[in-house]
Amino acid sequence: MTGLEDLPDDDLLAAELALGLLDADDAELARGRLRQDGAFAHAYARWSAWAAGLAADLGEAPPAHIWPAIIARLPANDDQRGHARLRRWQGGAIAASLAALVLGVALWQRPVPPPPIVSIVQAPAAPMVAVLTGKSGVVSVNYDPSSGRIASVINGLDTRDGNGDARAPELWVIPADGKPRSLGVMPQDRIAWHAPAATSVQMMKPGVTLAVSLEPQGGSKTGLPTGPVVLTGKLAQVS
Repeated sequence: MTGLEDLPDDDLLAAELALGLLDADDAELARGRLRQDGAFAHAYARWSAWAAGLAADLGEAPPAHIWPAIIARLPANDDQRGHARLRRWQGGAIAASLAALVLGVALWQRPVPPPPIVSIVQAPAAPMVAVLTGKSGVVSVNYDPSSGRIASVINGLDTRDGNGDARAPELWVIPADGKPRSLGVMPQDRIAWHAPAATSVQMMKPGVTLAVSLEPQGGSKTGLPTGPVVLTGKLAQVS
């Protein structure tokens, strides 16, 4: 994998958004593009999928204040160019970790000489991604059909209700029959994989609609959305 600085501009912006390397103003502008530019949204979903895959093997994510604390203590914080270099260093470090992960998996899966009787193993199903958008905020969803697991990345979504109370963002799949099935409450402070109920996962097909509603803490108690639906998007297979 090349470093982030070697990517085309749009792919670089999508990577920086997915990896959390943009400041608040730039991130808001980039999230606006997700609602208008399908190619940019696909690049963002692809980078989010890679980040989610890495996070699945690294365990619990560090607290959100870690990077700002590091930035505040380094000389690079003294000027804009230094900050930009630090941001690219963050991206390069993550990209290097991703490359190491991919290389390790490739080495681990290196084929051995076949036995006298060769069995045919079906190739794993391609992952699926979706970018859910609405009036504000973006959610990237990554689904691994082989394991039935889902990861989500929340970016810029305000989950407070009209009274300022925190609500829980719950993910739903809405198949052709129009009845939502819950895929679980999404963590807001980290990327985490989880396995929803089999009855919901079996609805995860290319082209199906996904939605996010704002529910009481712990999720809907009725099995259906009870709060406002704030984001929607379509599931697509990664080519």
